[in-house]
Amino acid sequence: MAWTKAPLHIAFLSLALSLDIVATSSFPREAMAANILSEAGDRASTQQIPGNWQTVEPTIQNGGSASTQRPDASWNAFEPPDRGVPGRREGGGTRGPEECPTNTTALIPKSTMGRTVSGNPTFFYYVPTTFDKTVEFELADEADKTVYKSSFRMIAKAPGIVSVTLPTANAASLEVGKNYHWYFTIKCNPNDNEADIVVSGWINRVEMSADLKSQLDRATSASDRLSIYAKESLWYEYITTLADLRRSQPADSALTVKWMELLNAVELEKIAQQPLVQIQLIPTN
Repeated sequence: MAWTKAPLHIAFLSLALSLDIVATSSFPREAMAANILSEAGDRASTQQIPGNWQTVEPTIQNGGSASTQRPDASWNAFEPPDRGVPGRREGGGTRGPEECPTNTTALIPKSTMGRTVSGNPTFFYYVPTTFDKTVEFELADEADKTVYKSSFRMIAKAPGIVSVTLPTANAASLEVGKNYHWYFTIKCNPNDNEADIVVSGWINRVEMSADLKSQLDRATSASDRLSIYAKESLWYEYITTLADLRRSQPADSALTVKWMELLNAVELEKIAQQPLVQIQLIPTN
């Protein structure tokens, strides 16, 4: 049976493993884009999907959330809040159609918590099959209350690693000091939610400090920025920059090694050699 998002009170008891319809919060609406990468080095055109998106600072409570420390590339050191629904990096289940990508995997740290300074982070997923399915993206607060949900049709003509980028909102961010939980759901059977393939994770946005901004302003290359992102343990910036470098310089073996080292560090070595592939996103409405 496929895993589905459970209500919060059930999640606490069972430890259940944790874009357009109307957002359930009062935040403004904006465009959602697919940032599509290809191993061959060609960038596909961006698909715009209405929606809203912001990220927030982590809440620091009794070690339950991300620490303010910045260990050098300690990707797995940041934990989701103790009271939150656990993240789930890998999909599962066998009830869906044969072409349904049951082994879909989110490229996130083992803890499922990733840090960013961006209001429009890019999310990466490994999709093991070709498919044409409706996909939902949902954002929830620490109490697992939905603050945004949207759906789109995703077409993947080759298996591999895909990416989706959500642009920065034009108005106020979500409340500073909170963690947010995202869900990426592939609807394998529109008549049976039990057949859904779900992966999820946690994200927190940390403030761009004056020192960090100064370092990035002085950086003369993407490689320099990579080193800074690693030192600050900024997962989403690091993986996005590295993916862009691999796309633009596919013959650079040093970048391939860095990519494999990154995924090995978060115990995703089994998909480290998968290609970055193009996808197409179409609004479902």
